[in-house]
Amino acid sequence: MKIKPEDLVEDVIQQYPATVRVFMDHDFPCLVCGEPVWGTVAENAERNNIVGEKFNDLMKALNET
Repeated sequence: MKIKPEDLVEDVIQQYPATVRVFMDHDFPCLVCGEPVWGTVAENAERNNIVGEKFNDLMKALNET
């Protein structure tokens, strides 16, 4: 699988449900409790201060899931 920063979070989760845990482990807001998350992986990461090395770690983990 190849998840890119410009991929929509909703699409990633629909295609790869196991990524929900990865997002949550990397400080994304709760994706399973009904809080909507719109936009790309990069946009949401920046919005949640997941930048630099933290963002690189997130992308690596997503693509290893």
